[in-house]
Amino acid sequence: MRQLGAAIIAIAALGGADAQAQTTADWKGAYSYTFDGGKTAGGSPILITYDLVVVPGAARGGCLVSASGFQTDERIVCHASGDAKALSVMFHGYDDGRTVNKYGVAIYKPGQTLFTLERGEDGKVLTRWDGFRPDLPAGAAGPGEYFKATKR
Repeated sequence: MRQLGAAIIAIAALGGADAQAQTTADWKGAYSYTFDGGKTAGGSPILITYDLVVVPGAARGGCLVSASGFQTDERIVCHASGDAKALSVMFHGYDDGRTVNKYGVAIYKPGQTLFTLERGEDGKVLTRWDGFRPDLPAGAAGPGEYFKATKR
């Protein structure tokens, strides 16, 4: 009887994963945002690229956020959920499996929304920042067009 109960729970969990994959399938692909902070006093460019990859139904949450560039190198494993119109990206952990960064600091809590992407009528992707606060252009506040689809 216990085995039957475990099998039912496993099948229900798989069904939930399939449903999750179907609701985020419209967002499958890669997205990128590059912050241009100008140059340092020595003339080095201050560029940071933020990449989001969404793979509905994949292990470990189905999405990855990475940041690389000027004094930056970080990879966050995330969960994505939503529908054709909006996608919420939530923190799961770092790529090393921990919930603290390489300095031992817990910046985000598991399940915390990092940001939400919304599709406008014109096809543009609007980003609403939440727990994740990347470098933004001077004077930028609130939602805006940051992430752009790079691969579908």
